[in-house]
Amino acid sequence: MGKTKTKLLTDLNTFNNLNIPSTPLHRLNRISELLDVDIWIKRDDLIPFCGGGNKARMMAHKVREIEQQNCDAVVTAGPTQSNHARVTALLSASKGWKCKLILHGSKRDLENPNGNLLLMLLSGAEVEIVDKDEIRKSVESSLSVLKNKGYTPYEIHGGENLTGSIAYFEAVKELRKQCDNADWIPEWIVHASATGTTQAGILLGINNISWDANVIGISAARKNPRGCNVVKDKCEELAQILSIDLGKHPVTVDFKDNWVGEGYGLTNRKTNNAIRFLASNEGIILDPTYTGKAFAGLLDLVNTKEITPGDRVLFWHTGGMYNLFSSEYTWEMT
Repeated sequence: MGKTKTKLLTDLNTFNNLNIPSTPLHRLNRISELLDVDIWIKRDDLIPFCGGGNKARMMAHKVREIEQQNCDAVVTAGPTQSNHARVTALLSASKGWKCKLILHGSKRDLENPNGNLLLMLLSGAEVEIVDKDEIRKSVESSLSVLKNKGYTPYEIHGGENLTGSIAYFEAVKELRKQCDNADWIPEWIVHASATGTTQAGILLGINNISWDANVIGISAARKNPRGCNVVKDKCEELAQILSIDLGKHPVTVDFKDNWVGEGYGLTNRKTNNAIRFLASNEGIILDPTYTGKAFAGLLDLVNTKEITPGDRVLFWHTGGMYNLFSSEYTWEMT
């Protein structure tokens, strides 16, 4: 654990030295009036590179790490509509790196690509679609092939890692500065939670600045108790890396799975009504895989009075808009 901790602390120092632009924080004026709740939004969908979103924030510091290791090729894996793979592909194109993506899904998607997959292909990334149980084998094979061709490849893991949690631990410091300037502090923070990485970072970040805010992760896929336990595990890992004593400074994990629906990547009427509600009242676009479910959850929490009139609520928009363009849902516009 000693070597791992040393490496991740080095990663944290590297992250702190990067100039990552702050994403906007502003009030949702129309919706606040409609719901009688003071709702603000943190716009990570507007991160100005690689199509934005939380995966772009998580990936930002990887640039320095890859360059320090003199790598000129990257390999990563994910589903065919992966935000992480899209960010990796676009980042690689901007740096001139060879990019190999091992994706799981239907090979028919390559016949008429859309959403994130289209952006991956436009970026020039080499895409291979395999069965889910073949991912590890294909990643290792791709790394070997690239080495044999004279490249120095770097494997980028997906969102399920401490690097991503560190990114959102740091993002809370950014949020605090913005809230100080606005003379506003949230009582609730609501966001989409999938791998648990984002939620763990926000929870420990809030803990670190001593805010008394309820952080609610709305599940995009996992059900409880597994979903909640995964977030707890990530909190413990991150706390160990950052030398935070959770015994003295405990965190409460609130992971809600009421809006998962039929599962990951599958949308429904409630989610899409939430997407339309925000778009039609504020001109802000969500996606049906992650943020649409999270905002549907926020609306229900307001309607059931768990979030009460006048409460100060932050919705952390973690991006994913390109998933909207790949959705097979038939929208009813009347």
